[in-house]
Amino acid sequence: MTATPRIALPGLMIGAVSALFAGGLALIGGMPASWAAVTAVTLGLPLAAFGTGCSALWEYGILRAGAFAPVALYWVIAFPVARLVQDVGTRLVLDERFDWPPHPLAFLAYQALISVGFAIGFVWVHERLLTSARRAVAARAERSVAHRP
Repeated sequence: MTATPRIALPGLMIGAVSALFAGGLALIGGMPASWAAVTAVTLGLPLAAFGTGCSALWEYGILRAGAFAPVALYWVIAFPVARLVQDVGTRLVLDERFDWPPHPLAFLAYQALISVGFAIGFVWVHERLLTSARRAVAARAERSVAHRP
């Protein structure tokens, strides 16, 4: 696996899984399929972008592996922004109007609290994916060296 997919994969997976959950919960909640799709896209895309950014910071050593606090701090900022994009984007697509959520500061503060749980999940997925990817690359490198004359 080259560097770019290895860096992007955890963040993209986080965005995709979050989109599936958001869309699925909207359907379970009785929303029409079009609303669920808009919900999934408007949350999945920003989370995938922020997740890829977090993975890049992690891969380049700006965020240390095994250290939770810097990742949590990243998500305390990124997750509320992603949720704000989802909320405003959903209103824009479905209601055709640009509007902030009611009580935007309370909305952002609540999302910041939730972000810590999201950061825990991100660290877990990131460490599982990159650890297995690094092992696969190392095993492939060992095999190629062992087969050289």
